[in-house]
Amino acid sequence: MNFIDRLEKRYPNFGVSNLMIYVIAISGLGMLISMVNPYIYYQYLSLDFYQIFHHGQVWRLITFLLCPSAGGSGSSGLFWFVIMAWVYYSIGSNLERIWGRFRFTLFYLSGIVMILIVTLAAYLIMGIVYPAQEVGIWLGMQVTLEYVTESLFLAFALVFPDVQFLLFFIIPVKAKWLSIFYFALDAYQIIQGIMMKSYYPVALIVVSLINIFIFFFFAKGSPGMAAHARQTKRKAEFKQKMHESREKGPIHRCAICGRTELDAPELDFRYCSKCDGRYEYCSEHLFTHEHVHHK
Repeated sequence: MNFIDRLEKRYPNFGVSNLMIYVIAISGLGMLISMVNPYIYYQYLSLDFYQIFHHGQVWRLITFLLCPSAGGSGSSGLFWFVIMAWVYYSIGSNLERIWGRFRFTLFYLSGIVMILIVTLAAYLIMGIVYPAQEVGIWLGMQVTLEYVTESLFLAFALVFPDVQFLLFFIIPVKAKWLSIFYFALDAYQIIQGIMMKSYYPVALIVVSLINIFIFFFFAKGSPGMAAHARQTKRKAEFKQKMHESREKGPIHRCAICGRTELDAPELDFRYCSKCDGRYEYCSEHLFTHEHVHHK
């Protein structure tokens, strides 16, 4: 039993159910504030440790979560926010379903805590050389939740590597290939940041990757490894059943596309717990179908 398992056993009630609803609501409020007046955030809400230490504005330790999204604050920014909110709600809710409330909440909060620690360390170190007030303002403008959000996708890709996303709403790309692209992009940004001596953004990327590493690879039996092991076992059992059922006909059939394990042996098939009745879907439609509700 690893450290995370022991924590879950000791604090079984820890965690927020449907956490992504609250995350998206907070992001939506931040989007609204940036549309009204972006200076409100930077002047009163950003993670400015100078204001926290010298003026007692401790609320900034929480309100920095309202930081504006990278998509902008205009109508196009609102459009992309809605799209990304839908995508990440699906990603986050499915991770919560697989990992459980405790582990998913811990994963997300640990990413936030790492941002706080890195920003505090940067403030203290840079404050030795530069005026503390200027350092606080600069760091407050640099803080972003982009890499925490990215870590959700990377975690999802590690658990569900074969789920497809529509790139540009047209091109189907599996999550594992997108995750490779994101890892490569992070590596490029780290190298570029080091060459430009811009270490704070590099630190934000590194701690987000460390968070993933801790949950997936650090300890034997971690949630990601356990989920991967269960998925591997299910695939092996699935292939065995498929082999045994070739003469008897298919066992699984997707309610959307009608494909079976005989038609597409690379697909996984699951029943949806939110649909009324026993509706089974392939891995390509499990998270994109409309739930069936009988009146």
